[in-house]
Amino acid sequence: MVLHRRLWLAVLAVILAFSAILVYVRVNNEQAVARDTYETWRETFVVKNHGGSSYVNAGTAKQPVAMSEAQGMGMLITARAGRNGWTKQADFDGLLAYYQRHRDGDTYLMSWRQQLKHGKWHNNQNSATDGDLYIAQSLMTAAKTWPKAAEEYRRLARKIAADILRYEYNDTAKMVTVGNWATADSWAYDVMRSSDVMPTVFNALATTTGDDRWRAISNSMLDKLQTLSDQHQTGLVPDFSIIEKDRIRPAQPDEVSTKADGTYDYNAARVPMMLANASDARARKIKGRMMHFFAQQQTLVAGYRLNGQATKTYESSAFQAPIFNLATNANTADAEVLYRNTATVLNKSVAQQPYYDATITALVAVGGFRND
Repeated sequence: MVLHRRLWLAVLAVILAFSAILVYVRVNNEQAVARDTYETWRETFVVKNHGGSSYVNAGTAKQPVAMSEAQGMGMLITARAGRNGWTKQADFDGLLAYYQRHRDGDTYLMSWRQQLKHGKWHNNQNSATDGDLYIAQSLMTAAKTWPKAAEEYRRLARKIAADILRYEYNDTAKMVTVGNWATADSWAYDVMRSSDVMPTVFNALATTTGDDRWRAISNSMLDKLQTLSDQHQTGLVPDFSIIEKDRIRPAQPDEVSTKADGTYDYNAARVPMMLANASDARARKIKGRMMHFFAQQQTLVAGYRLNGQATKTYESSAFQAPIFNLATNANTADAEVLYRNTATVLNKSVAQQPYYDATITALVAVGGFRND
């Protein structure tokens, strides 16, 4: 009897040891893949500019384009890569220097787009709120990554936050607008971009600035996003929606930007990533419904109508990487299915992908919008 028991204990010990080895191998393999993804992205898309600055190229080698969205995501990728010891502070400061040189007027918001013509950069006037929020988040992350510069990074984050509330904020709806051009007398003042619902960013800004308006924004925008999610059985949300008094509705085709405005398209595709680390009950409900829909799909394609009908036949990492990010931060049966279905997204070389797909994939690889 004693021998039998010892044999079972030995078998159990072997099983536990083997399981631990599998977990160790999986974690280390994922870290190696993530680092390779980051380094390939950096080599492909980060371009050295004059004066020690650098920018994320959202265009081509012959026709480079910089955007606040690209710069913000690139800065956050770099700050998070630094936390893993994969890059140096100088790399982040180079991206930061480019942002500093391309602010919109006298504000701390970034000009939403710059094009290189005849050897000179030309700024497009106006800002894009998502890019400004990404830059603020990158600075708060960098403050943790490189503590000696924390005071300066947080100072800049507070300056950006103040200007977002000054120029990119709808005080009536308690939400951020799509940019500083969406003024109170503009039709765009009541437009909400679903991917601008960033609970972890808003909470970090509330802590960094001490301004509770950020918590109010988080609450209000989560309420609106949940309302949109509840309007369809799929739980999908549109790229853009319109506030009309006490209601919110998906935008009509071409009402804001493109014919895909009211569908789950390239803007809304970021929503799973933005909510992946949010613990709020509303965020959990939205995430759960979206994961359930995606887990039932044989192939995850690059766009859906809100009723679940696919609008494209091809796949895109810009859609799959955020879903992978969501699945890795959840512990449900649907999340396990999605993890298996999307885990290969990091095995696709970002060097062969468009800027947007590659940059979102790299951001997911380094941890997304965690506030660790």
